[in-house]
Amino acid sequence: MKTAFTIPRQLTHGDELVVLSRDEYEHLRRHLAELEDTLGKIRRGEQEYRAGKTVVVRALSELGH
Repeated sequence: MKTAFTIPRQLTHGDELVVLSRDEYEHLRRHLAELEDTLGKIRRGEQEYRAGKTVVVRALSELGH
């Protein structure tokens, strides 16, 4: 991670702020979006598993192409 600066609460009237480069900010936003997407897929998969909508196979050949 690149250098980030913290602005003390005394200067911001209670909020502690962090300053970082636009590139680092955009990188973190993309990473967050990917994590949210992944967690959503996991949640949907777990719901489908609990609802009995999944099939367990031991090998890909069992899928019957």
